[in-house]
Amino acid sequence: MGTLALADIRDIVTWLEHIEGWVGDLYARAAEACVQDEHFSAFLTQLAEDEKSHAQFMSMVLEYLPRRQRPLVVDIVLDQKTRDSVETSLKRFEDHLGEKGISKRQIVEYMARTEFSELNPVFLYVVGKFGEMSRETENMAAEIQVHLSHIQEFIGALPQDLQPSVDVGMFPSVREERFLVVDDHEPLRKLVASLLARRGKVETASGAGEALEKVRQHFYNGIVSDIQMPRMDGIEFYRQGVAYDSRLKGRFLFYSADVNPEREAFLKKNNLHFLRKPFGLGEFLDTMDQILRQ
Repeated sequence: MGTLALADIRDIVTWLEHIEGWVGDLYARAAEACVQDEHFSAFLTQLAEDEKSHAQFMSMVLEYLPRRQRPLVVDIVLDQKTRDSVETSLKRFEDHLGEKGISKRQIVEYMARTEFSELNPVFLYVVGKFGEMSRETENMAAEIQVHLSHIQEFIGALPQDLQPSVDVGMFPSVREERFLVVDDHEPLRKLVASLLARRGKVETASGAGEALEKVRQHFYNGIVSDIQMPRMDGIEFYRQGVAYDSRLKGRFLFYSADVNPEREAFLKKNNLHFLRKPFGLGEFLDTMDQILRQ
């Protein structure tokens, strides 16, 4: 049975805020320790920035808690065993960073153990409990999915002698990809939606106005839009969507049979993905996969 105790969830969120900040600092220090390996150092720097974002989300949750109308039902307790399991490993990482000569193999091992500890399941539990913060929780779940995927891809590409003892292939999928398809032409709208359905949840809109309302309600990993539409074209939809949430900048894929010089200049200036109709289905899916990997 859940416990109606606001203090319990606050305790969990406060701990997560502290731990995510701590992990971010460790990754930043690790990046400095292996600065001669530019690729690895840059990867660790990105992880540090990710963890900072996670800590900021927890800060936002703490600010939100007092505004809740009802207490939150909490299903778990952050017991001492869980705290010790995560914190002891981080303390060892911290102590090792304080010594000279920490190796790449050792950093990879600490990284894998940190990401595969109880930390992320507890973090995702909190994210899931705040569904009423809908759009921000969706965005954070998407960020965590990318964060874990980057770690999997990086470790998967390492030679055998650098592989950690933890099987990072067992990382669970955090969140199903969510897509939005915007087109006033129904046959193509349905075709594009059916292609993306293999990769996640798909929503559609027959016009830019309807699409803007959806963008304000949910966070989308990929947004596909025709450019030439009545009342509001795809470019104006992009402008208003990005004005609402700048994190959508790299998530648009446009298509059109033709574009005038002004629109073409806008697409190039903003480095936007664009396919000219008729386009190949394979080309479309490859471009969307490129967007998802960003």
